[in-house]
Amino acid sequence: MEVTWGWKWPEVEGVLLVSRSAADIFRCNLQKSGEHERGGQLFVDPTHPGGIILSLATAPHKADKAGRTWLELNPERCKKEIQEANALGLRLIGYWHTHPQVIPQISGTDISSFSRFAQRYSNVLPHPVAIIVGTSQDTSGVKAWSFREGGYIEAVRMDCPI
Repeated sequence: MEVTWGWKWPEVEGVLLVSRSAADIFRCNLQKSGEHERGGQLFVDPTHPGGIILSLATAPHKADKAGRTWLELNPERCKKEIQEANALGLRLIGYWHTHPQVIPQISGTDISSFSRFAQRYSNVLPHPVAIIVGTSQDTSGVKAWSFREGGYIEAVRMDCPI
């Protein structure tokens, strides 16, 4: 599996590598001017010999509800995607969505939403990851955060993760 870049969290050991297929989902779904937000779920292969790799970012779904600055993933689609990914040995680590900013910043709405997500999955997902995709064509427009102990930590992008 080809790796395009990675993220590390200075306060935490470990690196999250991003597969080409996940990066392509982000790149193909940039939010253009006037469009609604879109997003999907994030899954890793915990047994990959190359490390923790973001193997799957699911595509936006027509059943999701969205506006220019908000997104609600369809619960039935999420449940189905989790079951299908788990059958392949992949594990949910969080979700991604777009922002109408060139370089995205996490908003108060995002923090509330990801905090609710973290609480809902706390028994199986102790440190969920949030990825926000800005409008930049460059990978620096894709940012990640880890939610830990009631707060969040922004990741630092790595060009050459291996």
